[in-house]
Amino acid sequence: PEDLSPPEYFWGYNRMLTIDGLFGAGDTVGGSAHKFSSGSFTEGRLAAKAAVKYIEDKKANGINVSEKQCEDFKTAVYKPLENYTVGRNEITGGTVSPSYISPIQGLQRLQRIMDEYVGGIATNYMTNKNMLTKGLELLKWLEEDLENVGAEDYHQLMRAWELKHRALTSQCVTEHTMFREETRWPGYYYRGDHMKLDDDNWHCLTVSRRDPKTGKFNMEKVPVYHIVDENEKKKEAS
Repeated sequence: PEDLSPPEYFWGYNRMLTIDGLFGAGDTVGGSAHKFSSGSFTEGRLAAKAAVKYIEDKKANGINVSEKQCEDFKTAVYKPLENYTVGRNEITGGTVSPSYISPIQGLQRLQRIMDEYVGGIATNYMTNKNMLTKGLELLKWLEEDLENVGAEDYHQLMRAWELKHRALTSQCVTEHTMFREETRWPGYYYRGDHMKLDDDNWHCLTVSRRDPKTGKFNMEKVPVYHIVDENEKKKEAS
């Protein structure tokens, strides 16, 4: 809540990221053990309302883009439609093309990677450094293949971009899971090589910055601030 948040947790608008004017929901605005569908779409509504307020406050007035930027963005957005238009002529049977993958094919591949290497139900929520390293390798291959994702209509175009965003979020989740060398949430995931809770070294938040040119993540620890002081809670409990 705005009235309780320290400056490190609030900088003007609900669900706005550290990039001014960019809003997020679900896993994109921080990890939590309860970010299921209901929580994520609720956050989406909160983010949308905050974005509208940001615009109404005329905070977006200083944003200027060139005609070339708009055209380049349009080309990138509609590329999956072009991939399908060209690649469908090479289909020899069913829906498998040597030139593109469909959004559902990419999604199933992404879910398989996260399930088997990043602490999913297939491994009883267990993972470790070697599995996470392999998961990142497979996610990198998927990222390369998603340059050739195809969409036959606008609905599939939406699915294609949802998949691209999910894949990027999955990379971030995997990087953070590898960086945090402890098991912070037993029952939700386990680091098999670091099974214990380590408050001495990891009672903190982890933040990352991704270099858009190289795709590399820069990880760091930052302090966690409790709304209710932990020492006060212990005193009351005793």
